Amino acid sequence: MSDKKFVGYFRLLEVCDQPGCPLCRCVVRESRGYLDALLYEQVTDPDTRRAIRSSWGFCNWHTWMLLEIEHSTFGSAIIYDDLVKLALQRIERLGRREERPGPHRWLARLLTGRLRRGATTEPYSERTRCPACVSVAAAERRDLETLVAFINEGDLQAAYARSDGLCVPHLFAAVDAGGDRPEVRALVDRTRQNWLKVGREIGAFVSKHDYRNREPYTEAEAASYRRAFEILVGARNVFGNDVHDGQPGA
Repeated sequence: MSDKKFVGYFRLLEVCDQPGCPLCRCVVRESRGYLDALLYEQVTDPDTRRAIRSSWGFCNWHTWMLLEIEHSTFGSAIIYDDLVKLALQRIERLGRREERPGPHRWLARLLTGRLRRGATTEPYSERTRCPACVSVAAAERRDLETLVAFINEGDLQAAYARSDGLCVPHLFAAVDAGGDRPEVRALVDRTRQNWLKVGREIGAFVSKHDYRNREPYTEAEAASYRRAFEILVGARNVFGNDVHDGQPGA
């Protein structure tokens, strides 16, 4: 058994028994593990601190996830004390305006203001990616490769059949990465069966709301619409929104 299978295979077996997309579960767990390790042993590491400063801290999701990490208060405070000081230094120029002499001072002031605003905001617009996202994205690719590679193996095949299947974003990522490999086709076929199961349950949940119905809905049916949410867009926070990025699922 390869190390790749040893590390990823059994993690996938475990998350397949949890509700929702197995890969989304891996992403969330990897995110928490990364932050926990960083806060426990890397807060004062110079390379780690440089990476965090370069990205202006973590992304929105990973920043708020810090509150979910046990004993995270002190380490988080150390990191964000530094980041707030850095942000204050970087925005000092926003309040500075120079006036040039002459009859067209208003035009010079306008142009100067524009140049200064551009120079001030450039470090933020060109910041590096959230270091937690970089680490988690690499683990996500490995887990997806492991799922595709071993989808026909007995234990994983059975575990995946019990799951809700991959979400749309992760299934499409597997297709993009794996192309027309037989394992990818098998993953698509099995995911379709997972989705059909959720579809039947959400259909039953809807139909049982008919006033003439006397049959109670099951626990799985009651949770089916939430599972449908995850099928279409992935787990909460794992994929981005379109408000600022402009790209679906970016």
